[in-house]
Amino acid sequence: MSSTGTPETPRQKMIMLMYLVLTAMLALNVDKKVLDAFASVNEGFMSTITNFNVKNQSVYNQFSNAAHENPKKVGDLNRTVVRIKTQTDSLYNYISKLKDQIVKRADGPEGDVNNIQSKEDLNVAAELMIAKSYGTQLKHAIETYKDSLVKVFDPADSAQIASIRKSLDTSDPPPFEGSRPSWEVSKFEGYPLIAVITLMSKLQSDIRNSEFDAINFLHSKIDASSFKFNNLKAQVIPKSNYVIQGDAYEAKVFISAIDTTAVPEIIVNGNKLPIITGENAGLYKANATTEGTFVWKGVINFKSPGGQIVPYPFSQEYQVAKPSATVSLTKMNILYAGLPNPVSISVPGMSSRDISATMQNGRIERTADGFLAYPEKADTKAYISVSTVIDKVVKQMGTYEFRVKMVKGVEATVAGKTQGKISKSALEAELGVFANIPDCDFELKFHVLSFNVSTSKGGFQVDKQTDGNRFSQEQRDLFKGLTRGARLTIDGIKAKGDDGFTRELSPISFTIQ
Repeated sequence: MSSTGTPETPRQKMIMLMYLVLTAMLALNVDKKVLDAFASVNEGFMSTITNFNVKNQSVYNQFSNAAHENPKKVGDLNRTVVRIKTQTDSLYNYISKLKDQIVKRADGPEGDVNNIQSKEDLNVAAELMIAKSYGTQLKHAIETYKDSLVKVFDPADSAQIASIRKSLDTSDPPPFEGSRPSWEVSKFEGYPLIAVITLMSKLQSDIRNSEFDAINFLHSKIDASSFKFNNLKAQVIPKSNYVIQGDAYEAKVFISAIDTTAVPEIIVNGNKLPIITGENAGLYKANATTEGTFVWKGVINFKSPGGQIVPYPFSQEYQVAKPSATVSLTKMNILYAGLPNPVSISVPGMSSRDISATMQNGRIERTADGFLAYPEKADTKAYISVSTVIDKVVKQMGTYEFRVKMVKGVEATVAGKTQGKISKSALEAELGVFANIPDCDFELKFHVLSFNVSTSKGGFQVDKQTDGNRFSQEQRDLFKGLTRGARLTIDGIKAKGDDGFTRELSPISFTIQ
């Protein structure tokens, strides 16, 4: 999993291999070239850490914004990621202090971990980390941190749990020639100072990587128990707000943006309303026999994605009066910017051909089935004014105010998935990234403009960016190197809809089966 970062350079691709080769060379000879090469590897690790810091902070910012907008829903998750950040920063800074202490012991009080003079020193690191037991304390700190991270995952996410345990493994190495050195001895004894510092930088990189896995897993939980739309409330759409004496009052009662596979229970005055087939809306009728204002109440019992029955009480009033105009939206209680919103406009007792409408913040057109409203600007008001011709004279019947919003709930998918497990063969067979809104009331199409593919290769984050919605050859080359349990993230996804707005979509996170 990843956020948008800088592409990996050829030098960075070789860092891990260089680290292994240089460690082996220590057994043969420690000369200046080897020591300088370790310094180069260390710089590569620190560059990777910088990338992780930027990406992690982006996720923390998203959590903070979501918690501010919906503290009830996101508050607990946000508190968990804040705790993870505090624990991660504490362990990371602890290792930084150990590195600084080792270098200053070797180079003196002015020693600089970014400009080590005593690269070849074989004693200082062992003295502090082994003799003074700082290595044992570090081991215990890593194990405590690792156990805390593992607890945030679901037990079913065995691949991610195993990956974190492997990245932060502090077990003793296998026996060799009759002896089994401790983890501390295997890491800090017998190596030049620059090699120890490089190893500790790798530990810091692994910690930031594990932090990223944990907080992105929690980020995926924000919408796990959510409805498709986040503006859920009980809705009442009357056929007309004004009823002529002798006619019948009719209204549709429903949950806006409802999942058509879930049928709600709608109760008014202790009685269940009949459900309109295919609409998941209840039909309420009351005979309008006298003029006046009438109030009716009820409750909609709706099953959430988590299986709980959530009640949505509502109260509505209608007026039986002399003729006046009624404007109601065909699909929603709000208008969506850049889209043709079907609008029903009627004036009781008047022919539809005698009704006219104008609109501020957009335009409105007459169609064979009614009217279509085209709002221009989102997050502002739109006003529809209605007039009719009575006795050859134009009469203003009223102006109606509506909220205008941008369509939300757009999801990016690969193979129809937004996260989870995927086989390598299935991934390689896919053409690219697509975007849509599940169960959208509008025929709205989205075009992916660009996206980034990232994964971990040799301990380093690899990012490949492309324009359009098709996987580039560089991205497909990344797929070829994926192994079982590897993590792949597609992020920085930008898509433009038919409504003219460009959005940045949530990342797609996969674990290779």
